[in-house]
Amino acid sequence: MPVMAIAMALGLAFSTKANVQTAGWVNLNGVATQLESNPCDSGTNRCEVTFGDDDTPYIVYADQALQVEHTSTSEVPYNLPEMED
Repeated sequence: MPVMAIAMALGLAFSTKANVQTAGWVNLNGVATQLESNPCDSGTNRCEVTFGDDDTPYIVYADQALQVEHTSTSEVPYNLPEMED
Protein backbone atom coordinates (compact mmCIF):
# COMPACT_ATOMS: atom_id res chain seq x y z
CA MET A 1 0.00 0.00 0.00
CA PRO A 2 2.73 2.59 0.82
CA VAL A 3 4.45 1.83 -2.49
CA MET A 4 1.22 2.53 -4.33
CA ALA A 5 0.79 5.84 -2.48
CA ILE A 6 4.32 6.91 -3.41
CA ALA A 7 3.76 5.93 -7.05
CA MET A 8 0.54 7.92 -7.19
CA ALA A 9 2.17 10.94 -5.54
CA LEU A 10 4.99 10.89 -8.07
CA GLY A 11 2.57 10.50 -10.97
CA LEU A 12 0.39 13.37 -9.82
CA ALA A 13 3.39 15.60 -9.21
CA PHE A 14 4.23 15.49 -12.90
CA SER A 15 0.66 15.50 -14.23
CA THR A 16 -0.22 19.02 -13.12
CA LYS A 17 1.00 21.93 -15.15
CA ALA A 18 0.80 25.61 -14.38
CA ASN A 19 -1.44 27.70 -16.62
CA VAL A 20 1.33 29.06 -18.82
CA GLN A 21 0.42 31.93 -21.11
CA THR A 22 2.23 31.83 -24.41
CA ALA A 23 3.78 34.89 -25.89
CA GLY A 24 1.52 34.66 -28.90
CA TRP A 25 1.67 33.43 -32.46
CA VAL A 26 1.66 35.16 -35.86
CA ASN A 27 1.13 33.86 -39.37
CA LEU A 28 4.54 34.68 -40.84
CA ASN A 29 4.72 33.72 -44.53
CA GLY A 30 2.17 30.95 -44.03
CA VAL A 31 3.93 29.48 -40.99
CA ALA A 32 2.67 29.74 -37.40
CA THR A 33 5.57 31.48 -35.63
CA GLN A 34 5.75 31.99 -31.86
CA LEU A 35 6.74 35.41 -30.57
CA GLU A 36 9.44 35.74 -27.91
CA SER A 37 7.36 38.10 -25.77
CA ASN A 38 3.72 39.03 -25.44
CA PRO A 39 3.11 42.61 -26.58
CA CYS A 40 -0.67 42.35 -26.09
CA ASP A 41 -2.80 43.41 -23.17
CA SER A 42 -6.51 42.84 -22.67
CA GLY A 43 -8.62 45.31 -24.53
CA THR A 44 -11.23 45.54 -27.25
CA ASN A 45 -8.93 45.98 -30.27
CA ARG A 46 -7.29 43.27 -32.32
CA CYS A 47 -3.65 42.90 -31.24
CA GLU A 48 -1.24 43.34 -34.14
CA VAL A 49 2.54 43.58 -34.47
CA THR A 50 5.01 44.80 -37.07
CA PHE A 51 8.65 43.76 -37.36
CA GLY A 52 11.53 46.21 -37.69
CA ASP A 53 11.15 48.52 -40.69
CA ASP A 54 8.37 46.38 -42.22
CA ASP A 55 5.05 48.17 -41.72
CA THR A 56 3.00 45.05 -42.51
CA PRO A 57 0.69 44.33 -39.55
CA TYR A 58 0.45 40.72 -38.36
CA ILE A 59 -2.45 39.56 -36.16
CA VAL A 60 -1.32 38.04 -32.86
CA TYR A 61 -3.04 34.77 -31.95
CA ALA A 62 -3.20 32.99 -28.59
CA ASP A 63 -2.79 29.53 -30.13
CA GLN A 64 -0.55 27.80 -32.64
CA ALA A 65 -3.58 26.91 -34.77
CA LEU A 66 -4.07 30.66 -35.36
CA GLN A 67 -7.71 30.52 -34.29
CA VAL A 68 -7.99 32.71 -31.16
CA GLU A 69 -6.94 36.33 -31.55
CA HIS A 70 -5.23 38.27 -28.74
CA THR A 71 -6.72 41.65 -27.88
CA SER A 72 -5.09 44.98 -27.06
CA THR A 73 -5.94 48.41 -25.74
CA SER A 74 -3.86 49.96 -28.53
CA GLU A 75 -5.21 50.60 -32.01
CA VAL A 76 -1.65 50.86 -33.36
CA PRO A 77 0.37 47.68 -34.03
CA TYR A 78 3.25 47.05 -31.63
CA ASN A 79 6.66 47.21 -33.32
CA LEU A 80 8.96 44.30 -32.47
CA PRO A 81 12.53 43.59 -33.57
CA GLU A 82 12.84 41.64 -36.80
CA MET A 83 12.23 37.91 -36.55
CA GLU A 84 15.33 35.77 -36.98
CA ASP A 85 15.18 32.86 -39.42
